[in-house]
Amino acid sequence: MAMRTLALVVSVLILLTGGLAWAYLTDNAIHQPATSGTYNYAAFGPGASGFPSVGGSYTDPIFGGVITRLTAIGNVANNEDIYGHHWLNANGTYIFNRTATTTNVLNATTGAVVWANSPCGSVCFEMNWHPTNPDLFYTYNGAALVENTVSTKTSTTIHTFPSALQSMGGSLNWVDATGDMFVVMLGGQANVWKRSLNLTYTNTVPPLSSGGWVAITPDGNYLVTAAGGGGQHYSYSLNNSTHTVNTTPTNFWSLCGDHGALTSASNGKNYFVTFDCNYTGYLYRVDITLAVGDTSNGSTNHATQTSSNQVMVPTGFYQAGGAGADGHISGGCIGTNQDWVAFDSELIPESAKGGSNFGDDTTVSHFSAYQSEIILMNVVTLEVRRYAHHRSRVPGSSGAQYYDQPRITTSWDCTRAAWTSNYDQQPVTGYADLYSMPLSTGSGTGTTPPAAPTNLRVQ
Repeated sequence: MAMRTLALVVSVLILLTGGLAWAYLTDNAIHQPATSGTYNYAAFGPGASGFPSVGGSYTDPIFGGVITRLTAIGNVANNEDIYGHHWLNANGTYIFNRTATTTNVLNATTGAVVWANSPCGSVCFEMNWHPTNPDLFYTYNGAALVENTVSTKTSTTIHTFPSALQSMGGSLNWVDATGDMFVVMLGGQANVWKRSLNLTYTNTVPPLSSGGWVAITPDGNYLVTAAGGGGQHYSYSLNNSTHTVNTTPTNFWSLCGDHGALTSASNGKNYFVTFDCNYTGYLYRVDITLAVGDTSNGSTNHATQTSSNQVMVPTGFYQAGGAGADGHISGGCIGTNQDWVAFDSELIPESAKGGSNFGDDTTVSHFSAYQSEIILMNVVTLEVRRYAHHRSRVPGSSGAQYYDQPRITTSWDCTRAAWTSNYDQQPVTGYADLYSMPLSTGSGTGTTPPAAPTNLRVQ
């Protein structure tokens, strides 16, 4: 029994507590998808034998994550705007769902429609869930900031601003972890509004570019802006006593990394988890308070930036001058899981360097560690938990499309993740359905396994 327990700790854990099952691996080995049987990488997908219908689930045969199918859109393109912000609500019970014609709120564990034709506002991809109340979400309606209640299917304006609310970039959260601080774009400038005081902070933040984004850290202490396509990243500290935005920014990262997630960690630090896609292709935990992003000293500055920060996952699929590392990151979690960040890897395998599309090479024998996986990372302990292959890729020689990409998202409490996947099918460009999966909870250690579970079943 001791040897069997040890083997389970090093490989896959299946916990059955209250009907919720989750599993993962914590190593750094190469784990190739199955090449035969029900889960054959080349054949398993919608319509295949054993593939779940909406509300059904399957267990990833390699990592053990339990994946639930939430939509079956058929031969059309998806319009899900999941990204670094939380497309799942406070506790992972609800999820937004967007089609070409409508927006819905779904049950995140069954796919059932909870609110059909739910409001999405004047900028639909900017919907944000309340961080602690799973029943509430926020939308723009011209100059009005609107609070929507799922249980009653009602909408209430909570504040009307002097001009129409503009997009924040559709990337990260514009609500802090208390649900009291909102960042809104007015006349091309990011403003902080505190609901409990009905007060707008002094000073504003200009976006770094028209194609970039502005977001607030979960702890409400910083605004962060990034240029479109990556490049420069600035942070602006907030004085929450005087209700003032510091007008002098900190340039903390310039090594690309448009995709990323902000997290306020238990060690008091605020991090941006993102790529160095200019040199190494690695995923880094970047301290947003370190002024190391200045490029005035030339190309050698990349060494200062990388040595000042921490590698999270050595994806390493990068080829200078070509394509390589990519993926999406979602975090900003709160509560006991505030240190965790989710990542979906969309990487060019070694044999396909020079290609332009994730999944160009689907030969399983060419897989590398972390390729096409759903991963959870702890920014404090540096533990990495590997849950599943997302199996989304660009079939054949098709050009890479934004809506083919998984674009992972989490709930505010980080107990559930969701993403889109086409399972190597493309009846139309951009087809993908929505899937979700429970995540393990609690603090990670990086060196020791979770506490011994009760009601353990060996399969």
